[in-house]
Amino acid sequence: MAPAQSDLQPQSAPKATAAAQAAIGDGLVAEAQAFADELAAWRHDLHQVPELGNSLPQTSAYIQARLTEMEIPFATLVDGSCVVGLVGAGAAAAQGNGVCTDEQAGTVIMLRGDMDALPVAEESGEPFASTNGCMHACGHDMHATALLGAARLLKARESALVDANATVKLLFQPGEETFEGARAAIADGLLQNPRPQVAFAMHVNSQSPLGLVLYGSPALSGVYGFRITLQGKGGHGSSPEICIDPITAGVHVHLALQELISREVPAAKEVALTVGKFAGGQAANVIPDTCVLEGTLRGFDVELMERLKTRIAEVVKGVATTYRTPATIETLSDVPPLVLDDGMTQASLGYVGAVLPKSAFLPLFHAMASEDFALISSEIPSAYFTVGAAVTDTDEHFAQHHPKARFSDAELPLGAAAYAAVAFGYIADHKE
Repeated sequence: MAPAQSDLQPQSAPKATAAAQAAIGDGLVAEAQAFADELAAWRHDLHQVPELGNSLPQTSAYIQARLTEMEIPFATLVDGSCVVGLVGAGAAAAQGNGVCTDEQAGTVIMLRGDMDALPVAEESGEPFASTNGCMHACGHDMHATALLGAARLLKARESALVDANATVKLLFQPGEETFEGARAAIADGLLQNPRPQVAFAMHVNSQSPLGLVLYGSPALSGVYGFRITLQGKGGHGSSPEICIDPITAGVHVHLALQELISREVPAAKEVALTVGKFAGGQAANVIPDTCVLEGTLRGFDVELMERLKTRIAEVVKGVATTYRTPATIETLSDVPPLVLDDGMTQASLGYVGAVLPKSAFLPLFHAMASEDFALISSEIPSAYFTVGAAVTDTDEHFAQHHPKARFSDAELPLGAAAYAAVAFGYIADHKE
């Protein structure tokens, strides 16, 4: 039996190899702390221009400008909203366009920071709060900034990467919240020219203290997002008998889907089905033509998820037929569970522990949230941690996606150093 969470005590990280420890050194945090104010300024700039999905023109332009200042070559994908930089052996070969061959790049590790926001009106009270109706309520501005900080640290030591015949690929990714970004970037060639051997990502947590690192696998659930459209026959509310009411059908579809989980899924399985949108009608006395339901199915068992997707379609069609409302089902998202590589995870724990020796580590990262980094981790061995970024005032610890969510700028230099340490450590342990 696994221990209860309350029985688990924070652990020290595994020891990094001597080669990795020597490559990481002991100056990354101090160097990042020296430009902490600039990191905070970058983060505040990004925080004030939150953008959604795969359309991040201002965010992308800001990242490109910072990389240009650092003389880091980059390419853009996903119609310009994804930025991919290179530092190390492959950078010189890229000749400014961010693309090189695998042979020119040598050993390649990819570091990923997502940078899209949410359609949430900000209520954080921060002096740099956004005002455009969107918000970095999940901390992706933190990720992008920490990765920019890592880029500066890596660029300052680029000669060591060149000597090791190694390249760090920097992925500034759009569309994580919509589960569109990683798929679109991969389709645009993210994993080629050069192809990374491994990948690493982190995610801040607004309710965990600085220095707490959580890990595990599978870390996050897979997600199937769906839209159900029920076609009825509208008319006046006084004469329902000559109409076909799609709202009534929608209510029964919703109930049937909940019963599907309670009656066909073993109690020991971790599965959640949520209908988060139910839209039909615009007036109290009018029966509408259509009713739309949107929801998500989440779970860790891939085979069970596939069976449930089939059953959702069968249940919806059956109920819709009963209520005379033809139904269409659209797939909004389809992302596998975030399964991580144990070897890369253990090694990365050592690298992060080497640069942040006072951090505490807990193997508790297992949640029903989802993450499109899973599309990358299913292609190449990957590690992914969640790291504490709570503000010091405990009364202000709101969860991610909350309009009052806040994150501590003090995490930025720590995150930058951790990203860089994973790159230097991995390269030291995998010299050709």
